[in-house]
Amino acid sequence: MNILLLDLGSAMRGGQRQVLYLARRLGAEPEFNPILAAPAGSPLISSARSKGIKTHPLPSRWDWDPRNLSSLFGLVKKERIHLIHTHDARSASLGAALKCVCAGVGLLHTRRVSYPLRSGWGRKKYRLADKIAAVSQEIAGILTDCGIDPEKILVIHSGIDASRYEAKTQEQAQEQVVFGLIGALSPQKGHEVFLSALALLREEADTPSWKARIIGDGPLEAELRDRAKELGLLGSVEFTGYRESREALPNLDVLVVPSVDGEGSSGVIKEGWVARIPVVASDLPSNLELVEPGVSGLVFPNRDAVALKDALLQLARDVSLCQKLIRGGAERVGLFTEEITAEAYMRLYRTFS
Repeated sequence: MNILLLDLGSAMRGGQRQVLYLARRLGAEPEFNPILAAPAGSPLISSARSKGIKTHPLPSRWDWDPRNLSSLFGLVKKERIHLIHTHDARSASLGAALKCVCAGVGLLHTRRVSYPLRSGWGRKKYRLADKIAAVSQEIAGILTDCGIDPEKILVIHSGIDASRYEAKTQEQAQEQVVFGLIGALSPQKGHEVFLSALALLREEADTPSWKARIIGDGPLEAELRDRAKELGLLGSVEFTGYRESREALPNLDVLVVPSVDGEGSSGVIKEGWVARIPVVASDLPSNLELVEPGVSGLVFPNRDAVALKDALLQLARDVSLCQKLIRGGAERVGLFTEEITAEAYMRLYRTFS
């Protein structure tokens, strides 16, 4: 089966890594022939090529660029593509357009964010799909609420390649407790909540010595730096810029995931579990599909900086609790591997043959 994997992201974030994992797995199976299409010069194209995955560079990252449509139309015909599998909102538009002009080609969308679909074309492009894979039950429910036929929707959680991450050892323990947030500096990730919680934590008596790292880049960097300065946190909070999570995790003692909306199936939570870092996350529905409160992580009410402060204080003071959450996370992550995710997609692909 010839499968076109389509992603128009310009950066290498969680969704693009999922595409890479899937393409690699498909390439190892004789029954599947994956071709990965992404913008020329994108990190995804470079990474795929380095792993021997067949690629098709696109002229731009814009869904309505006619050069993309022309390039892919020719590819679908030449390679006799059976199925187009899209992985982000822009590629969903491009995939839907291709389905309209390529008779007999199947269309599968993966939806990774929990925002409602926009009206008009934003919904029609999903209705045009034969199947939609939602990466959480929450997303599946939102798609149904937006008028998508529930018979078309199934849930396939994102998985991680556990071999990429090293478990933190006792020898890597640090004198100060290090709280860390890993993710793009964008509104949905909850950096403001994190900073507010840290400001409150500083006022607590008998708190172990701590510092915090904000790991990532994005449009809110200047605003967040200003907010840290306003809260008097510049001496306690380090903005590291972009770092690979597998490089950043061993330098953390607590992983904070304070996302306020839009979360799909958080990759960084799973990475924290593999790296043996205790996790504290907001109680977004998608996060609660992953984290078992008090077992594989702590959870706090979304946007509640006071509750987050209390959770951070609890973890800073209670080593036994941290160890319990580490053990729970190590057990839980086995349900969310790239192998399990790829197997679920392959079963779905076979329904198109």
